[in-house]
Amino acid sequence: MLKRYIAELKALTEEDNRHHAAEAAASRKHLRSALGNLTPLTDQIEDLMASLPPAQRERDWAIADLVGRLQGRYRDRPHPANVGQALRALGWVQQRDWSNSGGGRRVWLPPTLSSRQEQLG
Repeated sequence: MLKRYIAELKALTEEDNRHHAAEAAASRKHLRSALGNLTPLTDQIEDLMASLPPAQRERDWAIADLVGRLQGRYRDRPHPANVGQALRALGWVQQRDWSNSGGGRRVWLPPTLSSRQEQLG
């Protein structure tokens, strides 16, 4: 009687292990396909800027404005630090807006604006 009980437990355990292994494989496959379709942040930023009219493209950007328009790798939105790294890689420059309306907030300038400011200053 005890041998039959142990054999049933072993059979149930093996079946449960197969089920969990199949679920894990499906989860890994889904994750790989989701990550495979992700566009790098640098490409997303370039595509975003290309889709905007020049008046919007050539302005200073807060990091929150950009984060809200981009897609993250592991979550819906990317981490601001990752967006900052991508912006630096694309030649963007970070500055503080010390004007009365800016109140000292950090803004990012596209490469065209940052080169123009270097020529003026």
